[in-house]
Amino acid sequence: MTEEASARFIPTNRLERYDLVNEEGKDLGQVTTFVADMLTGRIAFAIVAFGGFFGISDKWFAVPWEIMVWSPEAKKFVVDMPEKVLKTAPGMDKDNWTEELNYDWLAKCYIHYGLAPYWDTTLSSEEQKKGLAYAIWQREGEPDGSHDKHYYRAERILSVQGVVGPGARRVAGQPKQEQEEE
Repeated sequence: MTEEASARFIPTNRLERYDLVNEEGKDLGQVTTFVADMLTGRIAFAIVAFGGFFGISDKWFAVPWEIMVWSPEAKKFVVDMPEKVLKTAPGMDKDNWTEELNYDWLAKCYIHYGLAPYWDTTLSSEEQKKGLAYAIWQREGEPDGSHDKHYYRAERILSVQGVVGPGARRVAGQPKQEQEEE
């Protein structure tokens, strides 16, 4: 993790692990750690361990906090996504993830789950649009012939959220993203 990122994203340990399931009840792993963004005062993502045996997992994922819903009755986190979306997400090395964490990698994770990153990133506007369009396409069941529809929807989402375009916001301390000619 870069020095700047290590001062911004701080992992927190929990007292117990909670399961992550999809809306059909399919087990997607265990939430092991929450990572706080100290500049914005929010949980940036949860680390989910997927697969393995007795909680020992070879695959860890950063799952954006925004897509997880707490079910107090079941004492589990629920997400609206098929297992395949998690399996194809960018993974992390469970022993070295803090050294590997950077803004672009985390932006790719957010985009994979169909969310715009809430901070500035050095990913080009085009990379963000295509990544988000792909995530939307996946979540809708991978329909044929809808490339343009998903691309323009992703473009609108990123623009409205202020992630791309002339009004793109920046977080203090972040390098300014190079603006692309549209």
